[in-house]
Amino acid sequence: MPYGYLGQNQPNQTVSNSGVFSITDVAELQSQGKLGGSLELIEEQTVSGTPSSIDFINLANNPYDVYFLTLNNIQTSATSQNTIRFSNNNGSSFIASGYQYAFQRLTTAGSSFEGKSTSATQINTEMLSDTSTGSSGNGYFYLYNLLNSSKYSFTTFQFFSSWSDERMTFGGGVYPTAETHNAFQIVASSGNFTSATIKLYGVKQIWVT
Repeated sequence: MPYGYLGQNQPNQTVSNSGVFSITDVAELQSQGKLGGSLELIEEQTVSGTPSSIDFINLANNPYDVYFLTLNNIQTSATSQNTIRFSNNNGSSFIASGYQYAFQRLTTAGSSFEGKSTSATQINTEMLSDTSTGSSGNGYFYLYNLLNSSKYSFTTFQFFSSWSDERMTFGGGVYPTAETHNAFQIVASSGNFTSATIKLYGVKQIWVT
């Protein structure tokens, strides 16, 4: 079936209008998992025990230009600002210097805060978590160019945390060295994870030839 010709086979159509998808086109492509932006679940991890980090490795087995990571019900044994780090050796070690990040935080108490660094040991997300009753962190990452050795690896993120007050954080970060990053980890800056469900997705792209 040809795609991208809105109104094809209509008696009054005078041009092909190539590149515009009809509702039928979109529905069919989405059902096949071929529409750009469709998500493919790669891995789900639920915290067992009390790890200090949650690692995702073997990204090259599921190569994507863009990954999407969701974090649900994050709790830690101590007040923690959870962070992300990359690996260029499939998780044998994780890079611990040279990151850059910036974020803004707003709270229901009416305060705001800006954090940034051009020489950090990790990308700080300011997603606060602990083990207080009812307290948890929830949010997502987008991860870009991890497997592209000629581009920097970027991330953008947004989180909402129930802590001593309610906090929303939005920001991004980069490791400004062009190389392949085939693994990454979410790290508790203090204590260990006691609860978390994290899902990693690949974001499908449409390729036009």
